Amino acid sequence: MQPAMNDAQTPVRALMPPTEALRRGFTFEGADPAGTALATAYATSGTSTGGVAASDELQQREGFFIGHLGLMIRYEDGSELSDMPATYRLPNAPDWFIGITNLHGLLVPVFDLAIYLGLEHQQGAKPMLLVLGHGADAAGVLIDGLPMRLRFKPGDRAEGAPVPTVLEACVHQTYWAAERTWMDLQVPVLLSKLSDELAATGA
Repeated sequence: MQPAMNDAQTPVRALMPPTEALRRGFTFEGADPAGTALATAYATSGTSTGGVAASDELQQREGFFIGHLGLMIRYEDGSELSDMPATYRLPNAPDWFIGITNLHGLLVPVFDLAIYLGLEHQQGAKPMLLVLGHGADAAGVLIDGLPMRLRFKPGDRAEGAPVPTVLEACVHQTYWAAERTWMDLQVPVLLSKLSDELAATGA
């Protein structure tokens, strides 16, 4: 059977379901992996030196805001920061799913965690796209303003600090840094949760 042809007489490929595309990702010919050099620099910037007691070892994270919530990730868990790009919504998608964007030849899903958590974005803060994960596992989240570098010690735990119920499985620990509390995100757990919930909507 001959493949379908368009007006330009080029083969037309069958489309896969949008959710499958989100899980799989696409890498176009000639495209470099997004954020590889940046991720490497971030990873090495947080490397500790030997000879320091574990309780005194200074930790580094990338902190950012979703509404009034302070979240932080390991530098190696983030791959890119940019202005908000054009996005394309999926039919029947929930309002906390902004859509899909093309970053360096990779189709990346973009989520609005403020809506997901029932929060308001910070007024006056510039919306930015923070890409979590790498390659086909990457996903973008809308954050309020620019991230900041955080430094703290393991003993700076903020025991008993409130964590939204929907994020409890995604937060490793809460810490006190830069005069406030921050939630230490487990990025793979968060992205898996968002992906599963999006798939469950039938988008």
